[in-house]
Amino acid sequence: MKTTYLRWIVTAALLAACDSPLNTDPTSAIDSEDALTTPRGIELGVNGAYRSLQSGSLYSLNHTVYPDLYADNLDFTGTFQTDREVSLRNITTGNGAILGIWQAAYTGINRANNLLDAIPRVTALTPGQAAQYRGEALFIRALHYSVLVRYFGDVPIVTEPSRDVGPQTLVARRPLAEVNALIFADLEEAATLLPAAPAAGRASSGAANALLARVYLDDAQYALARDKATLLIGDPAYGLVPVYRDIFVVKNGAESIFELQYSVNNANAQAFWYYTQTLGGRWGFSPSLDLYNAFEVGDARRDASIGIDALSRRYGDKFFRIALGDDNVIVLRLPEMYLIRAEANAQLAAAPAIVRGDVDVVRTRAGLAGLDTTITAQVDLLNAILQERRVEYAFEGHRFFDLRRMGLATTLLAIPPERLLFPIPQAERDVNPNLTQNPGY
Repeated sequence: MKTTYLRWIVTAALLAACDSPLNTDPTSAIDSEDALTTPRGIELGVNGAYRSLQSGSLYSLNHTVYPDLYADNLDFTGTFQTDREVSLRNITTGNGAILGIWQAAYTGINRANNLLDAIPRVTALTPGQAAQYRGEALFIRALHYSVLVRYFGDVPIVTEPSRDVGPQTLVARRPLAEVNALIFADLEEAATLLPAAPAAGRASSGAANALLARVYLDDAQYALARDKATLLIGDPAYGLVPVYRDIFVVKNGAESIFELQYSVNNANAQAFWYYTQTLGGRWGFSPSLDLYNAFEVGDARRDASIGIDALSRRYGDKFFRIALGDDNVIVLRLPEMYLIRAEANAQLAAAPAIVRGDVDVVRTRAGLAGLDTTITAQVDLLNAILQERRVEYAFEGHRFFDLRRMGLATTLLAIPPERLLFPIPQAERDVNPNLTQNPGY
């Protein structure tokens, strides 16, 4: 009992302290050799790597909120200046919440790097265990990098664990193409190592391929995005939930490809920040009137996504377990694959009926008729896909990135081109002279 308890303490210390490879606090670096040397230690390390995704700076709040707040899906109704800057699309380099995204992502990357370094040396692992744990670490690292490049563009590439602080931690930014190449390589390998069967809260080969579809689309590799999305669409392990609201009511449903697990002992605050004060929340963010009016008449997704309180205030309702804070966060789900394939096919000038067919699968589930068959021009097809993504994925962290990818962010949001990327946090630049700033900041 005592040995097990101490192992938990050592692993927790490793995962809490030996985190950011860009961390400049010497007291935060400890040796991981004693923590990741047994199968149980590796197991706990993998669990800790998953937990890194659940930072409030990432999927527990900001990374699902900010892409909608920076765009036109959410209004700022709170009090925090960091959130206000995002809503005004005028983020300063000293914004602590943006610093939090950077640091949380590199924390997760370093946890994954520690695992990737340790796994080959733990000979007590079975080959199957070693393969799965490596695949999970690669997936987690790639997911963190996919978050970073969406906000910041070029970022430092760190693939070795950081156990101390020194010149080796002062890493320069690398071109986006190089970072994407690492993401692609990590996920392609992970897809060969991970089990095919989905398991609640854990990466599978389907999750790796789904994330590949997303990042290939962002990188304008349309044929690869289409083909990866097709793998998921054709996988009998996944299927659309008949009732849209049930996606969020029933955890780990049929269309969930990768879903972060929460409980009363591991809660997130999304419902608290979306719900109004009369409902027990803080109401830091409110669905915009523009978003509310963007839903077509009869679209079941509006009432499933947006509530109206007794004072006629709009609030987000996808996260609703306010008493316990145990709403799961779905990172990847099947409808995105249909819409990725539709967008990729539209960009590849596929037959309009093929593009509309994938969009119509998503629309039908929402209670709507299929797209008008007169929609045939590429620009009109892409606009229809953008509209569908907006109402399907409200408050799930997609809107700004969708607008930017389709070349509409500067005009629709009235921002200059340099605001298409967020600033490199000044606190990181203060301690790392090798970090350049994005233009315009």
